[in-house]
This record gives sequence, structure tokens and C-alpha cells, in this order.
Amino acid sequence: MPLREIINTTVECKLDEKLKEDIVSSQVFGNVNNKFDSLQNQMNEFKQDFATLRKEMEELKKLTNTVSIENKDIAEKLEGLNANVNSRVALSACGASYTSISPKTTVTFSNIITSEGITNQYLTSFKSSGVFVCEVPGLYHISVVIMSPANGAYLKIYKNNNKLIRLYIDSYYDDGHRQEYHSNAAIVVTELQKDDTIDIKPGGNKDIYIHHTYSCLTILKVK
Repeated sequence: MPLREIINTTVECKLDEKLKEDIVSSQVFGNVNNKFDSLQNQMNEFKQDFATLRKEMEELKKLTNTVSIENKDIAEKLEGLNANVNSRVALSACGASYTSISPKTTVTFSNIITSEGITNQYLTSFKSSGVFVCEVPGLYHISVVIMSPANGAYLKIYKNNNKLIRLYIDSYYDDGHRQEYHSNAAIVVTELQKDDTIDIKPGGNKDIYIHHTYSCLTILKVK
């Protein structure tokens, strides 16, 4: 075989081998690119999943905080309810002096006999105004006894300026036909909410004279 043919054959073989190597390299590179793209897509999906998971965890954290706050509020309300149920409120007071009460004027009971569960501010206000203001909600027993020489006088127990019950003092005379003191009582049980008011006022259109020593008001929280 001539030398030129040998050289040409050798060159062609080398070229064929190089071409095969390039083809193989191209295929490998293509596979690598495909793998890289696949990994890149997986990374993007992972990032999206991670972002979604992080958002869900933040929402769960907010929900947990909300539930915690609500549980705390419920616990405080229950504690307050228990405190209200278990707290004792009692007030007994009588008049301080013989006095004449005009119609629709609140009777005052400034001589405090017993006071429990009532703050000084509310007690001071009651002594001067005769109006009991509820601090602790609950079921209350209210009773009032009034002694007066008035003929057929009557008074009313008011809750928030609405009549609850009426007290009537019947006429009474001694053997000399002189009008003497007579007393009567009114008793009622009612539910009171915070800041509800209780007071006693005369009915009718005449002044009523009241004997302070024997005219008293009792308010007791029973439940």
C-alpha cells in the first residue's frame, strides 16, 4: 500500500475516533445538562414546598398564639366568675336621725351597722345618697323596715329607678285616738348586675316622717 494511502487511512481512523468521542461527549454533556435541569427543577419545587411549609408554620404559630390568648381570657373570666360567686356582699344600715322625706326623695341610711364586700368609695356614696350601687353581680336579698307616724304612708324599693315592690304603713291610733308610730317591711329578691342601683323612695304626694332608730335597710348577696 502506498504511503499516502496509509497516511490517509490513518487520518480517517483518527477522525472517526475523534468524531465518536465528540458524539459520546455530546451525549454525556446532554445527559449532564438534563440531570442538572432536573435537579434545578427539584430544587425549585423544594424551595416552593419549603416556602409553603414555612407559611403554614407561621399561620400555625399565629393560631397557637390566638388560642393561647383566648384560653387566658377564658381562664380570667372563669376566675372572675368564681370570685363573684364566692365573694360575700352584705350591708345593713339604719337612719341617722328623725327626718321628713319628701315624695320621690331617696331615703338615706347613713348609720352603717354591717358592711362586707363593699369598697369605701361605694359605701361613702351610699351613706350620703342612700343609693346602693352593685359592685359584684349576683342574686340579692333586699329588705327594708320603716317606722313612721304617717297615716297610710307607703314607700317603694326601686331597682334602676324601676319599682320592685311597695311597702305600706297602715294607720294606727292609741286609746286616746292619737296617731302613733307604726312599722312595716318589704322584702324582695332580685338579680343585680354591676352598676345596678337600689334605693327607697316614698310614694304618693305627701312628706313622710321616719323614725331613724327603727328604720333600716338590709342588702345581702345570696348567690
